[in-house]
Amino acid sequence: MNDSDFSVPDDFPRSETPGMVAGAHPKLLLARFQGRFYAPGCTPPEIHHRWDTCEDLAQQLVQKSLESKAGKRAHMDEKEILDQYCLRLLKTGWGTDAEMRWVIRRTAAILGWPVPDSALTEVG
Repeated sequence: MNDSDFSVPDDFPRSETPGMVAGAHPKLLLARFQGRFYAPGCTPPEIHHRWDTCEDLAQQLVQKSLESKAGKRAHMDEKEILDQYCLRLLKTGWGTDAEMRWVIRRTAAILGWPVPDSALTEVG
């Protein structure tokens, strides 16, 4: 296996916070994969797995969004529908906030709908 087996879109969020261990001397936590070192949770297979899970969620939200727009949320515009889903996703703990906002941006891209502000910036 090589890194290309774990390709992920460039816009998918990646952790930029390396693990640290307390003590008198600074220590950096790293994970090794194919001779390279990565922050914990950031090896190519780990990022690919998180992306695959988020991509699957986005695909599910595409169908759910279309059903909502044709049904009980027919009175709402697309941006409002995705905004509601984004705010709910951010509360689930299913991934990082950045990943959940990526899911909504990906859903919007697939549908050709506008991206809600809540999927672009930190909420709160």
